[in-house]
Amino acid sequence: MTEIKKTYCRICPGFCAVDVTIEDGRAVDVRGDRNDPVTRGYTCIKGVQNTDLLYGQGRFRQSMRRDASGALAPVELDDALDQIAARLKAIVDQHGPRAVGIFLGTQAWFSAVNAPAATAFAAALDTPCLFGTMTIDQSAKWVASERIGVFNGGPQRFDQADVWMLIGTNPLVSVMGGPSTSGFGHTNPTKTLRDARVRGMKLIVIDPRRTETALQADLFLQPRPGEDAALLAGIVHVVLREKWYDQAFCDRHVDGIAQLRAALAPFTPEAAARRADVNADDIVAAARIFAQQGRRGMAGSGTGPNMGPHSNIAEHLVQCLNVLCGRYLREGDEVPNPGVLQPFVARHADVSPPKRSWLTGPRSRRLGLGRIFGQMMSAELADEILLEGSGQIKALICLGGNPAVALPDQAKAIAALGALELLVTIDPRLSATAKLADYVIAPTLAFERHDHTGFLEAMFQQPYARYATPVVAAPAGSQLIDDWKFFWEIARRMGGPMQLGNLVCSAAPAPSTEEVLAAIALGSRVPLDEVRAQPAGAIFDAGKIFVQPPRPEWTDKLELAAADVLDEIAAVAATLEQASAPGLLLTVRRVREFVNSGLTDAAKSRARIPDNPAFLHPDDFAQLGLTDGEKVAVVSATGRVTAIARCDPTLRRGMVSVTHCWGAGSDDEHQIPESTSRLVASDTGYQSINGMPIMTAIPVEVLRLG
Repeated sequence: MTEIKKTYCRICPGFCAVDVTIEDGRAVDVRGDRNDPVTRGYTCIKGVQNTDLLYGQGRFRQSMRRDASGALAPVELDDALDQIAARLKAIVDQHGPRAVGIFLGTQAWFSAVNAPAATAFAAALDTPCLFGTMTIDQSAKWVASERIGVFNGGPQRFDQADVWMLIGTNPLVSVMGGPSTSGFGHTNPTKTLRDARVRGMKLIVIDPRRTETALQADLFLQPRPGEDAALLAGIVHVVLREKWYDQAFCDRHVDGIAQLRAALAPFTPEAAARRADVNADDIVAAARIFAQQGRRGMAGSGTGPNMGPHSNIAEHLVQCLNVLCGRYLREGDEVPNPGVLQPFVARHADVSPPKRSWLTGPRSRRLGLGRIFGQMMSAELADEILLEGSGQIKALICLGGNPAVALPDQAKAIAALGALELLVTIDPRLSATAKLADYVIAPTLAFERHDHTGFLEAMFQQPYARYATPVVAAPAGSQLIDDWKFFWEIARRMGGPMQLGNLVCSAAPAPSTEEVLAAIALGSRVPLDEVRAQPAGAIFDAGKIFVQPPRPEWTDKLELAAADVLDEIAAVAATLEQASAPGLLLTVRRVREFVNSGLTDAAKSRARIPDNPAFLHPDDFAQLGLTDGEKVAVVSATGRVTAIARCDPTLRRGMVSVTHCWGAGSDDEHQIPESTSRLVASDTGYQSINGMPIMTAIPVEVLRLG
């Protein structure tokens, strides 16, 4: 029997609606749903491989435990849960709750229940040691938000913009966007950008590589890697000098403009252009197009500036552009997406002040860094494991992530993971981290479980939502568990007071995933039953919502020039006339075939990209005497990775571009793939607030190995 069932892909935040062909209970084909009002038929090579993820040879159908010989062997699920709970309890009893850490990887965020369950488990255990991938590559966004404050009307949306600026991001490939990152309307990115261009939107792209997105730009600036802060300072300098900012908005809602103007005085277009190696006229043009000619639209960044030198001030300056130009919804503006499965929250045209949450609460033991948005800094995770003494992490649970290849300074990360008393990873495949784990818990996959879009619905430009039911059953004879339920079952065995929505963990059997999804949607703007009644997803019209007037008692302003911000600007200004370091600079890049380390063993993806290339400009290629396809070593002061040399004329000269989080080579006894994080130093050059190391624009050599 053949039938087509509708669901949505959860490999990345694109959440593409798909039609799944089912033959005799087995998914055999995945295609984009052309009738979906938001994703409009789009899916990528990752999405069509959902069938391979379900039935591929490498999938775990039963949990695994490391035996006395050191090998992973099958274990009954209940036995694994009992043993893990007992070992965690013993660790907590001896060392305290801080001895248990939780790492939330990229895949943890794409199910409505998983990240909330892990967070609830950490709260029940009373451990502050919650880590995530946001603090690996984009924590500068959190720092900037908490130093500036938040305008409560909300950001302007991409589908209503007449201008947009993208810095160090390539959403046509990454399918990343939404208000928490670049703001790009990332669902069906190609059509979304095409529609924007048809309506006349101007696009400015800043990137060392002429990316697929940059090819669509009206203005493209191609700076030297690592000079985002100087370049952005030059753009903001011009906006302030020419008074192209929104004077009325700034008078009412912004503090620190005079101090910011003074701090940015050295960053004339000419000085910034020399530092970034771009044309000074292009800096002025970028400021003019964005601030003077455009009236609606924002500046947004990706991992590029957030992983490079001076990342915190680079991101701060991105957000300064939005603040100065008043690129927010104002009183009386319609809210494009007021939400569906989240409770209604009124928008007001006022300011929530800077939080600086890192100044209070638990701190890391090496650098004394506080938490942001409830998370500790992932750059500190390895040291939290390795540094002996009170508060040392002895056990780590990984959900949807692969810290063995993602954490900075890969050699240290591997040593730290190997030093744990207990490492548990919830993973359907033998990832690099699973190779080191004491237990690998085999989970259900997206097409086998219930889910809904409520947790990340703010990513959508419109009030879109959908509920997914399983389209296939778990493989016959398998012992799988929904990721969230692992935390519930461990809490139940440990006697912890874990709570999800209105559901409280007890000795009774765990609730169903359907019950938990309903619990976390209590009080939603649109009842969950209405969303479930639309199995193909829909845009829900629950009435227009408008930004309300400012509340009289809310008198705070957005802060652009706090003392630490001015210090960081001064540090960048001190580099303006310094000579740039000779040699090559490593930059990282995304590709369509993988999501970080995800799908790096998928057949179709690896058929396209069998090895992780090191791309260089043709002139650098010739200067080094390289031949296309030869094996090379990319070497930094910290480590080295092997790669295959490839020519790429989209690069500027002087850079090496490599995809992060995976590699073909390995000199490790566990055969952990070499990642570009092996080239990253975690103990020098880091940012003061978040410990963010320099993970791109790293000085390297390329050595021939043939």
